[in-house]
Amino acid sequence: MKKTAIAFLVGLFALGGLTGPSAAAPTLLVDYVGFDYESPNPDPTQFGEVGSGYVSVGECPVLFAPLVFNMATNQYTYVISGLVSINRQVVGPFIIVDYSPGTLAVYEDAGPVTPFDYGVNPPNATAPSTFNDGVQILSGPVTNFRFVFNTVDGSGSYDGVFTATGGSQLGNIPVADRNGWTFAGATSNALSIPTGYAHQVDGQVILEQVVPALDASWGRLKANYRR
Repeated sequence: MKKTAIAFLVGLFALGGLTGPSAAAPTLLVDYVGFDYESPNPDPTQFGEVGSGYVSVGECPVLFAPLVFNMATNQYTYVISGLVSINRQVVGPFIIVDYSPGTLAVYEDAGPVTPFDYGVNPPNATAPSTFNDGVQILSGPVTNFRFVFNTVDGSGSYDGVFTATGGSQLGNIPVADRNGWTFAGATSNALSIPTGYAHQVDGQVILEQVVPALDASWGRLKANYRR
């Protein structure tokens, strides 16, 4: 009976029979991969200690409209900076860290391209300097940033809210779509992490759009339920 009721509710949602907004397919803006580190790092024996700064640098292998890009000739990189730990909790094997607002910036190196270089023990001579060169095409604050780290397997995830406020391509993004982007990603302790970095990072900037629900007649709902 419970399974039948759940199936019926799913049918209602599918037909738009329940009132209220429904989510459309999410809009991707930026896909990025890289590595993170802490700077400043008051206690190198801990991750996310209060007062430590979270920094991530890397490449953007995929960008999406309305951004304009040329992956064939240009290099696209990102820098996440300015996040400072304000609260750290240990819950079982998990470390949960909350951060003050920071910034995400995406850069276009249109050439002659200067290859990015992670180097070791960042910040160093090449990181973040080879990631924030070129033209800043997109930037804005990252708020409500929370990092959850599993000390057992070294994996983790994070999420926050991104608002587009700057960059040479800000005008490509409609004003109504500049707020409410979900900034999220996953981390892992990959074997290829350069010395001095904490985790490998893989994340996206996504907008969960909301559209009005469609009305459906009761007869149509019952017909769908009988199938």
